Amino acid sequence: MIPTSYKAKKKFMELAIAEAKRAGDRGDYPIGAVITRVVGKSESIIASAGNRVKTSGSSIKHVELEMLKYVSSGYGRYLPDFVLYSTHEPCAMCAGACVWSKIGAVVYGVSQEDIDAYGSKHGNEVYKWRACLISCRFVFERGNHPIPVVGGFLRKECQKLFSYRAR
Repeated sequence: MIPTSYKAKKKFMELAIAEAKRAGDRGDYPIGAVITRVVGKSESIIASAGNRVKTSGSSIKHVELEMLKYVSSGYGRYLPDFVLYSTHEPCAMCAGACVWSKIGAVVYGVSQEDIDAYGSKHGNEVYKWRACLISCRFVFERGNHPIPVVGGFLRKECQKLFSYRAR
């Protein structure tokens, strides 16, 4: 179980940002995620990936959901010793998956409100940037599984991903 005093690590979010850029380079939403495992005082990367919603043609291929499925396939149904880092706050669907997998903690960069504000002004047919204005904290509380959350971590760096385009 991850303690509520968990301190997010910059290097893991920086890797999530790099994964987001790779997703953007292949024509997807630039959203990235990393899952780490905490064992004692040691924390190591288990998996990292970028979003595949656009490139897969599936509206449910959110990177957070895909990462949880992948890690669960190797480590088991419940993930209490794992931390999900995401450049974007998990939507209600992905937050629900965090509850069901009993993830140990969640760290995210931009909030659903940030996504909504950007999408309202800059969304287009290619990059809609739609948001689900249900916070992951709300889902975790209602899901009856307390999950420590660090929100707004490296927020400014993650906000830059909204306008990231393939180079």
